[in-house]
Amino acid sequence: MLRKKILKRIDVSKEDLLSQEQEIRFELLTKANDIDNLKKLGTILFYKRDCEGALEIYEKLRALGKKDSDTIGFLGYLNYELGNYTKSIKYFNMFLDNKPGDAFVYFLLGNAYSRAGKIVEAINSYDFAIFLDLDIYSAHLDFAKEYEFLGRYKKALNEYIAAYEIDPRDKDIKEKIKYLREKI
Repeated sequence: MLRKKILKRIDVSKEDLLSQEQEIRFELLTKANDIDNLKKLGTILFYKRDCEGALEIYEKLRALGKKDSDTIGFLGYLNYELGNYTKSIKYFNMFLDNKPGDAFVYFLLGNAYSRAGKIVEAINSYDFAIFLDLDIYSAHLDFAKEYEFLGRYKKALNEYIAAYEIDPRDKDIKEKIKYLREKI
């Protein structure tokens, strides 16, 4: 479920997102703690690439008692995107306390540990993800394609490089890396 939320592509224009955001914000003026509208607003902000705004909304949701695994996991992901690796690790571990069999979150946890410089923990997390049958190569490609779709070319390049390091036989990825390096 968390993987779908993070990697979901929407076919909505920026203008439509802005219109939806304005509508929800007006509704929140009269019902500031409306959980459904806050969730919608947080998701819209995420799709607009406003991770800081989305994080603020999801932290408010958590303060209002929304402590389900997906909310906790998404808080972990938003913190990861913003470079708050210690918080990201905390939230991913909280998620895994409730759903210990989620290979994708072990992958994300491994990424967070790696970025935080905790290599042993990163390797352990990746091992769990592999043990639970996550194809890490495909996960890197999924993120690369999503980042590229969102126009986040530097992050896309990093994910394509990670996938290429796992399997350097794929010539298309090599070309994509070359293309993105020239584009950046």
